[in-house]
Amino acid sequence: MKRFLHLIIYIAVLASCTKEISFDYHETAPQVVIEGRVTNEGMSVVITRSRNVTDSAKGRCIEGALVLITSEGMMEQLWYDEATQCYYSPRAGIAGQTYQLSVDFEDGHYESTSQMFPPAPIQSVEFEWMSVMKERIMTFEMWAEDPQPDERNYYLYRMDRRSSHPHTEGLSKTEAYRWSVFDDRGCPPGLIFRDIICMSEKAADEDKEEDWKDILYEGDVITFSLTAIDRSAYDFFTSLRAGQGNGANPRSNITGGCQGYFAAMNITVVDTIVYHRMP
Repeated sequence: MKRFLHLIIYIAVLASCTKEISFDYHETAPQVVIEGRVTNEGMSVVITRSRNVTDSAKGRCIEGALVLITSEGMMEQLWYDEATQCYYSPRAGIAGQTYQLSVDFEDGHYESTSQMFPPAPIQSVEFEWMSVMKERIMTFEMWAEDPQPDERNYYLYRMDRRSSHPHTEGLSKTEAYRWSVFDDRGCPPGLIFRDIICMSEKAADEDKEEDWKDILYEGDVITFSLTAIDRSAYDFFTSLRAGQGNGANPRSNITGGCQGYFAAMNITVVDTIVYHRMP
């Protein structure tokens, strides 16, 4: 079944056609953007303002906000930290707790709520070639333990790559390679499985410039994370994924008229996976 689904996806990609479409983007007044996270590694909130879709400059976190995160019997004020360039606290979130974010910034008041779910311990990861229509596709296969097998759970995965290959723009710089969200429907009982399509063997052999960001090179270092999230965070990242490339804003889960998201997230990380091309 897994191979059949990949076959359908791959055929759809091959059969699709591309066409240049011109969009008439309208400039709008900047909006407040809040990115808030409570994780098993600490708490952080970044506050910026939205930019035009053609503006590629990265916004810097704005100081001067009152940022509070509360839960049962706990209230934590986050102060701006120059080292991390965000409002930060090393206090870790606890699975099973529901957290509330409150931000007072300029004339606005913004709130959101998110529940932290148990982590999904990663059992194994490996690269594997898969044959599809006489073509070989490199996939990254991940298996993890489902901490709540009788409930539907939601996850965000991310693969970061650090490469020193001359084709890559940032030598020894860690950059996002693949990411997406999913739920655990269709996974084996008690397990979480994900097969992530990386590249085709043909693209790797031809090594064309337009494929450099997708091609994995010998010695690339991969860091993989699997993050348990709640439904509201899943909806935000799903809409973010759908809007990539067309300038559409994702659906915020924060009230008060701002963009962005707040999520309680339990992160499991596997780092230092060195890619070696298999025959």
